[in-house]
Amino acid sequence: MKCPNCQHENLIDSKFCSDCGNKLINPSFPKQGIPTWAIIVLSICFIAIGGLGYAYWDFFNDKKSYTTAYSEINDNQKINAQQVSSEELTKKQEAHAQQVDRVTLIKEIQQKVFTVLTNNSQGSGFLYKKGGYVITNAHVIQGEVDVMIRNANGQEFPGTVIGISDRYDIALIKVPNYQDTEPLGMETVESPIGLEVIAFGSPQGFENSASIGYITGNKRDMKLENFIYKQIYQVDAQIDKGSSGGPLVDVNTGKVIGINSLLYTTDTSTNFAFSIPLYSMLDQFDGWIAKPLSANEVRAIANVYEGSQQSTIETKPTNETDALLAGQFVQAFRLYYEMALNDGDFYWIADMLSPGSTAYQELEKYINEIAYQGHYFYFTNNDVLDVQYSNGQYYVDMNETFDFYDTQGNYQFYDRYKTYTVITDDYGAYKIANIKIHQ
Repeated sequence: MKCPNCQHENLIDSKFCSDCGNKLINPSFPKQGIPTWAIIVLSICFIAIGGLGYAYWDFFNDKKSYTTAYSEINDNQKINAQQVSSEELTKKQEAHAQQVDRVTLIKEIQQKVFTVLTNNSQGSGFLYKKGGYVITNAHVIQGEVDVMIRNANGQEFPGTVIGISDRYDIALIKVPNYQDTEPLGMETVESPIGLEVIAFGSPQGFENSASIGYITGNKRDMKLENFIYKQIYQVDAQIDKGSSGGPLVDVNTGKVIGINSLLYTTDTSTNFAFSIPLYSMLDQFDGWIAKPLSANEVRAIANVYEGSQQSTIETKPTNETDALLAGQFVQAFRLYYEMALNDGDFYWIADMLSPGSTAYQELEKYINEIAYQGHYFYFTNNDVLDVQYSNGQYYVDMNETFDFYDTQGNYQFYDRYKTYTVITDDYGAYKIANIKIHQ
């Protein structure tokens, strides 16, 4: 093999030139590169492997995303389901709590509601103020001074009547055994129509009764025999004879809002009941506490309506049409009376009064005395409370309110209850014979 450096001829398998020592390259072992076809095959393999890897990676990520989304949906559904379940549970718990609260409320109030017993009657009452003061109706007392009260446990204690009204159907009893007992809460403002209430008492002798209902009307004025019932509540709770004097309680606050006093009845059924608003009588009760009536004073006042049974409103007068007309006649008289007062002219009402009667003489004198002095009357309310007929005469009970301004411009509001005696003359015309103002 020839040396490429010095051209010396060497053996074929020599690795170095024997003349110059240069490294020889054996032509039997030529240096070869990577074939083109191999490069192409390898490239295709690498691309295929990369594509498969990317496809697997993409599939894995999609599956993971789907799994995560599905998991989140499930989680949200679970949360919503838990929320719905929680809301239903809360409602059930609130309803149960409300039922429990009412049961608790009724039990607590019943401990301070009593059956009032006298020699001639039985009614209800409730603890008003600390000191052992029990409220009831005047018609329950019926002139008695010494009474008994029976509590929800059947225990009886003596009580003394220290207050009774000849105008309103209310009375107050002092019971020493309860002087240290905390009384029921009292509402001091008017309650609205629609308020849910509980009526307590002993209807028909069934003691410790509680009936749930609603206030279905208010601002009702009426007069029944000797009592005036002003701005009373109309309720649909079950109240019957024996409930009189029991408390009407606000379900929401547990406070007493009224004194159960009347029920409206027909020949076939009881339709609704009435309760005296407590707030309207607080001053009267507190006045008796500050200055109790003596036994003689209680008896003297009670004699005014002795024997009265004020537990139902039965019917209107026998001739309802004539009674209605008599009431409307008095209302018309009031309109003309306002003009007579402001004009100072008796002429406006002269023909509506019975000639020579007490009403004629008194009103003629009064109008002539105040004529042209600058007084001003403005009548705001003329409600007929009741009309009774007896011995050819109608007795019309009215609630009248008016504003009065004197000559100096000083203002005063009047709220009066009057009974007009109405007769018919020879021609059948209505005439007013007498006017009684209830103080």
